Amino acid sequence: MIRRRSASSPLRARIRVLFFGWTFLFLLVTARVAYWQVARSEAMRDLAARQRTDLLVLPASRGRIYDRNSRELATNVPVESVYAVPRNIRDPQTFARRVAAVLRVPPEQIQGRLAPDRYFVWIARHLPSHVARRLRALGLEGQLGFEREERRVYPLGPLAAQVLGFTGIDNQGLWGLEARYDAMLRGTPGQAVRVRDALGREILEGRQVRIAPRNGSDLFLTLDAVIQHLAERELEEAARAHGARAGVAVVMDVRTGELLAVANVPRFDPNRYAQVPPEVWRNRAVAEVYEPGSTFKLVVMGAALEAGAVRPETTFWCPGFLQVPGGHRIREAHGEAHGEVRPADILRFSCNVGAALTAVQLGADRLYRSLLRFGFGKPTGVELPGEAAGILRPPAEWTGSDLYTLGFGQGIAVTPLQLLRAVAAIGNGGLLVRPTLISFLRSPDGRALELPRAAAPVRVLSPRTARQLLEMMVRAVVDGTGRAAAIEGYTVAGKTGTAQKPDPRGGYLPGKYVASFVGIVPATSPRIAILVLLDEPRGPYYGGVVAAPVFRRIASQALWHLRVPPDGGPVVSESGPELRD
Repeated sequence: MIRRRSASSPLRARIRVLFFGWTFLFLLVTARVAYWQVARSEAMRDLAARQRTDLLVLPASRGRIYDRNSRELATNVPVESVYAVPRNIRDPQTFARRVAAVLRVPPEQIQGRLAPDRYFVWIARHLPSHVARRLRALGLEGQLGFEREERRVYPLGPLAAQVLGFTGIDNQGLWGLEARYDAMLRGTPGQAVRVRDALGREILEGRQVRIAPRNGSDLFLTLDAVIQHLAERELEEAARAHGARAGVAVVMDVRTGELLAVANVPRFDPNRYAQVPPEVWRNRAVAEVYEPGSTFKLVVMGAALEAGAVRPETTFWCPGFLQVPGGHRIREAHGEAHGEVRPADILRFSCNVGAALTAVQLGADRLYRSLLRFGFGKPTGVELPGEAAGILRPPAEWTGSDLYTLGFGQGIAVTPLQLLRAVAAIGNGGLLVRPTLISFLRSPDGRALELPRAAAPVRVLSPRTARQLLEMMVRAVVDGTGRAAAIEGYTVAGKTGTAQKPDPRGGYLPGKYVASFVGIVPATSPRIAILVLLDEPRGPYYGGVVAAPVFRRIASQALWHLRVPPDGGPVVSESGPELRD
């Protein structure tokens, strides 16, 4: 008999296959879930946290910069910056078009930043408040976010711009004192955890500060904003009147070396520094060198008097020219033969022949050593970046005429600050002090921070020599080439200078001059020294005509501001040598 196969057998087989199949799948899924939840649980928690949170840098408030009287020169204002969350933007083209219309930029500029895998991308930084309001009104929550920041501002505009410098978009110092003291001014940023919802929007209540930011220290300068303003104003007016290419005016306290003003023209506004060529940013008082011309006669004469190579009664003969080794001929600026001259006459008439013979009397080695003591050929150490050392070649490199021409400031290159520092030593009894711009730093908690102490002053002249030289400088203003620098009621000591500009290819550029004047006032009890320099004036180019009047206007107003009483002052002669030096 044939046994019939049960119809339910294939069904049971299929059920068993399905049972074991589903059981295997269940075990596989369970094992996989166990793997991610147990073995990889920490990694998964970190991934989830990264999707919902990120670290936010909390910027520190940048330290302010003040003048000597606590006037703000650099400060911060709150601004808003806007960012996009590309992952939440479903229609990048429409988003870019709407945002670009408010920012007034091409839509492609916005759309090009919207990488779809990113949670954060800056759209615009440091927006005006009215623009931020218009962006908020677009209603793009979750796609567009706002971050409060600070923007560096200079409330007095162009005032002392070359000294202060400026900062970049992230408030990092890029130029001037902002760059030199960036580490102290910028402070230390903090950190916070930012929590987002499912749409990528920040939950402000969930923000947690991990490290609080530490604000930067405040910087107090020796500059006086009032004197800085009047120096810039007078210098700018003179440069405009004489068509000068550029100009410098520096005011120094002869007793301490503190700089009360460092003025440059052309000027610029550090709030909009990118609108001018970078060469305008340069602080010419320390970063550019020039041949000082006749103002340098003060240094050479001081060195010769100090060494005993000449005495106040020493005489020289000036026939109007001097033939020197190498076939060169030294001439007076206006061809006049001064005849018999003493040291005071050499400065009063600005006699080139007399100055050259003084340098020869002193000798190359002694002159070189004296110039080194006066600080030429090396930076002064002022707290400004980019200070030039100047050019002072050793005697072994001098040609036959160099000793002669050094006597009246040719063959050497100095910065305006180097020269002013040397002349200020005449006013403080022969001590060479280090120029300084920094008064002190103040920490965020109000403590005054210690700064490295300035080097002790170096004696370069005896008090007797300094006094003799100062008296000679007074005569140069009373009845010499510096008469235009005289100030009623005050005794002014000074020296004019008119220097030809060297040609890089050799010789000198025809018709190109640097007009300058350096002086000390009041000479009976010296308080301030001022140097004025105008580069390439057109028309009249002599220092006595172009620069000396600027000195007078700056000095007279600065003395009034500093409450320096008049000392009587001598009567200035209306006649005398022409102001052609």
